[in-house]
Amino acid sequence: MGLRRGRLPGTLAGALVGAVLGGCAGGLAQADGRLVDPVHGFSFSLPPPADPAWRGAKVAGTLAAYERAGGARMSVQSECERKPPGPQVQARNLLIGVSPYVIRQAGPVAAGDVPGWSQVVDVGDEGRVRRLRTVTLVTADCTVDFLLVAGDDFESAQPSFEAWWKSFEAGAAARGAGS
Repeated sequence: MGLRRGRLPGTLAGALVGAVLGGCAGGLAQADGRLVDPVHGFSFSLPPPADPAWRGAKVAGTLAAYERAGGARMSVQSECERKPPGPQVQARNLLIGVSPYVIRQAGPVAAGDVPGWSQVVDVGDEGRVRRLRTVTLVTADCTVDFLLVAGDDFESAQPSFEAWWKSFEAGAAARGAGS
């Protein structure tokens, strides 16, 4: 389910196309301003209001994707139905095939009681540097990756992205993965 480990395209340009989600492509339902996976029980909010505004984008292999004027894109993808390894391992696997890159920052995060790993990476893309932030959250049977890709607008896109991934909630049956 969704784009996953080791399958990101080899350039950031490819990652921008392949990793940014579209609308509600993955069978998500919308309820009370949240997108809900009815099978696995997790949910997250729609992107918060921002200036410039986030617009839905359609990209194959993702649960949802958004873009805005200035070029920033954010998306979410998941892989379920198996016991995932820890979030740090899963997050590092996202970078397989993406080069050259420099990890600027990495460390543990959490969305409520769901453990995760965040990393900020600078990636060379056709002579231009793009900044990529990933947040990988791990529930009992799903790995959920939130991605932000931006150029000069990275800092202004960060608050929306931060609020978006932090809105993640695992379903009652899916909680407690890090144990």
